[in-house]
Amino acid sequence: MAEAPMRHEFQVASRVESVPRSRHETAKVLCDWGLAGDVVDTACLIVTELVANVVRHAAVLSPTAGVCLTADADALTLTVSDTHPFKPRALPTTHDQGGRGLRIVSALVAEVRGSHDVVPDGASGGKRIVVRLPLAPLPA
Repeated sequence: MAEAPMRHEFQVASRVESVPRSRHETAKVLCDWGLAGDVVDTACLIVTELVANVVRHAAVLSPTAGVCLTADADALTLTVSDTHPFKPRALPTTHDQGGRGLRIVSALVAEVRGSHDVVPDGASGGKRIVVRLPLAPLPA
């Protein structure tokens, strides 16, 4: 990966068919940037879960979801935004009732010792889910 920070933004409609599109575009961009396969796989799963959450829970007030990918020498940052004001949280539900998307994201982020946060977006009235994945190898 180059030393200069890289950035790629795109929007998808808040529809089911946009979920695989967001995953494919994320994979292409991150592979073009030269990121390791395990980082690309983790990032694609996270973007897939977050865009699916917009489709399922926010589409009524957010016709689109924004995806922003940034990378520098230290970390990959994934941001998925929408214009729905509800701040999501992982739900303690059974397997047939949903609520697992944010649990999956949290587990993936914890596995690589990254971070994630839900940030209100004052300009749109919605929020941004910001995930930071370190690019340095984990200590043994």
